[in-house]
Amino acid sequence: MNKNFDNDSQDFHKHMEVLFFGRANCEDSFKALNHLIRLGFRVISIFSKGHGESFPEKISSWSGDYIFCFRSMFILPKSLINQAKIAAINFHPGPPEYPGSGCLNFALHEKSNIYGVTSHLMTEQVDDGIIIECRRFSIHQTDTVSSLLERTHIKLLDLFFDVASGVALKGRSYLDQSINGSIHEKWSGIKRKIKDLDALSVVDMNISESELVKLIKATYTVNFPPKVVLHGYEFLLKSDEKSLIKLAEYEKCSNEYPPRKTF
Repeated sequence: MNKNFDNDSQDFHKHMEVLFFGRANCEDSFKALNHLIRLGFRVISIFSKGHGESFPEKISSWSGDYIFCFRSMFILPKSLINQAKIAAINFHPGPPEYPGSGCLNFALHEKSNIYGVTSHLMTEQVDDGIIIECRRFSIHQTDTVSSLLERTHIKLLDLFFDVASGVALKGRSYLDQSINGSIHEKWSGIKRKIKDLDALSVVDMNISESELVKLIKATYTVNFPPKVVLHGYEFLLKSDEKSLIKLAEYEKCSNEYPPRKTF
């Protein structure tokens, strides 16, 4: 993944071959792709539609300069990552303290007061490569899954714009400089999978009210609400409105579970 450029050349990046992985039906993925095109990269794009989708064989023979992965659900094989002559870069919607899936949900459940987004070099392991940059921001007491997710997506797209623009301007030297500035950043914490998030959203019949309120805040969305499973039947939560009122009462009156820093 080493290559030298003449950084005095203003249009060397226009000859760079890029493989872009995004997510289907994701407006931010298309904004990221269009940004690469505007920068002058020659781009081939692949969009994932869901978890477990078969990896497109036609792309296995690709060879070029950069791979950019933005909200894609594909797990890239090592053989393809190695085909990027300069760098394969992923954009993770969480800080290094929360690798893997469900990072935002577990941050809320653990009452973290800091969250973030991370760009990093890719390896065959998920969320395991050298960190290029992490940008952190506060989690508010009033945050829900939806509100924190919206802010995370904005921060992640901004990070993509800046990294892609830096690479277009300075090439590998931009990455080296950014990595040196993030030398203190290390992956840590439990690398969770989708099954762990699914398990978190299942309500234990013996759960206390305070823990239930916390679980609802950490998992509720309209499309994927927490649930009770009883005799093989699933009962889904219709609304989180009551839990938000209860949570506000707990945090105002009893301070039952104060914010916890994770680093």
